[in-house]
Amino acid sequence: MAVISLILNLKNERMLNMSHFTVAIITESLDNLEQLLAPYQENNMETCPQEYLEFNDVEGEYRLAYETESSEMVKMEDGRLLSVYDNVFKTVPFGCEVPAHLERVQVPHHQRFSSFELFIEEYMGYKGKDEITGKYGYWENPNAKWDWWTIGGRWSGALLLKSGKRADAAQIKDIFFIEQTNHDGLTVEIEGYQVPASLAPTFQITVVEASQAWDEVIAGKGLYKPEYYLKRYGDKQSYICEMLSFSTFAVITADGTWHAKGEMGWFGVSSESAEEAKDFNTSYFNTFIQAANPEHYLIVVDCHI
Repeated sequence: MAVISLILNLKNERMLNMSHFTVAIITESLDNLEQLLAPYQENNMETCPQEYLEFNDVEGEYRLAYETESSEMVKMEDGRLLSVYDNVFKTVPFGCEVPAHLERVQVPHHQRFSSFELFIEEYMGYKGKDEITGKYGYWENPNAKWDWWTIGGRWSGALLLKSGKRADAAQIKDIFFIEQTNHDGLTVEIEGYQVPASLAPTFQITVVEASQAWDEVIAGKGLYKPEYYLKRYGDKQSYICEMLSFSTFAVITADGTWHAKGEMGWFGVSSESAEEAKDFNTSYFNTFIQAANPEHYLIVVDCHI
């Protein structure tokens, strides 16, 4: 993988990878990974630990709908009332088509279904009352951030070690961050940073390719208009420096707290503003790396939501 592909993917992950995003887990032990991720699991597969779930009672909302709302039905020539989605009308490959001569009518839910229970089970799709609460509803994690994860994944090798090797997990003391100022041996200046000579070629290539990438997006060849990149990064120099720096979309610190630029949604679109994204990335090293115990591990996780 080209260096620029790796680093630019880290920075632009919300644009390039649907709803996959990077999370850095900082932990005293590699054995704590699942424990730190668990409080943020979505309950889509009903496997989230019960301690993180809250019950959403839907009876009030749907009882009001049952008593006051209606659904569109088709009045057949023989007087029967059928749903517009009945198999009778499935005459096209996708969807239904109701003959124009048939009358469409609005039928109140309380007339169509003899009881609220029939309405919520047959029309709304609930399979019965919850065994724990005795009510209609569902369990969800209000703090859900992910529904699937793997170590490395699309960002395998994101960590550059001081040895020059790549890794998905390592002790912080063994990872090279360009903001570091204490180096052993000969160093080379790159964009105002002092970099060990052995690692300099990696970053020199990144500078060249990041410079080219900036020229392309400013020329209108990016996923967003040039104005976005100017607002997000300010100028070419700031863009290159951010590309040289390691960061992820979110971080779980050793105390279990989730930190993120914003809320990740569908199709890789997240909620943060350009200013919030810039502040998160530019303060990443001071906030999460310098503040961490160098003996702790940093693990890069590919999450999906």
